[in-house]
Amino acid sequence: MTLVSALAAGAVVGVRHALEPDHLAAVATLVRDDDRNPARIGASWGVGHSVPVVALGLLFVALGVRLPESVTTLFEAVVGVVLVYLGARMLWSLRGDGTRVGVEAHDHGDDGVHSHLHLGPLSLPLGRRSRHGHLDSDSALVGALHGFAGSGALVVLLVSSAPTVGAAASFLAAFALLSVATMAAVSALWGRTLGTRVATLLEAAAGVVGVLVGLLLLVEQAGITVPF
Repeated sequence: MTLVSALAAGAVVGVRHALEPDHLAAVATLVRDDDRNPARIGASWGVGHSVPVVALGLLFVALGVRLPESVTTLFEAVVGVVLVYLGARMLWSLRGDGTRVGVEAHDHGDDGVHSHLHLGPLSLPLGRRSRHGHLDSDSALVGALHGFAGSGALVVLLVSSAPTVGAAASFLAAFALLSVATMAAVSALWGRTLGTRVATLLEAAAGVVGVLVGLLLLVEQAGITVPF
């Protein structure tokens, strides 16, 4: 793997990786919760996703170690639970009866934006986001969970086979940059459709896909063979 081929491969894998159904389903829900800057939501997911992949990839290449299967299994199960939750939350929010379940951010006129968990009429304060922050912590956290699971682990395994640390670093750099850019672009496009009839259909589809993909991950981690 030469430097050029490593950069090209990392870029292609980064774009393809960002467009995986479980990633899109999760980010679609996050964008719907806070649609003021959808590109920031997508970029935050991409950064959160890239950090563990890049860190583990470089560490494994330097030390010549492999990611234990038990670790990937655990994180795939966690991602499955998160996807089911996010998908169900999106579907619930489309009921149209005024009942809300989700995390929303509100500006209370001070120096920050506060997040609240809504469950019908109940509103519980969760935390505070800086008005000047560049990353969305919720999106970055979901991205990081994806980074430790499934295809993220496969990227680490792929990088561990690179002949040199330089080739591995080039692959990971291109992978991270294209993952962030692709998800930011997709999130921005998704945000432009919010509030339209098409958006409602897309949100319903994303919710269903999120639940199904999450359940599929959980079933697979339970050792049950899926006939498709």
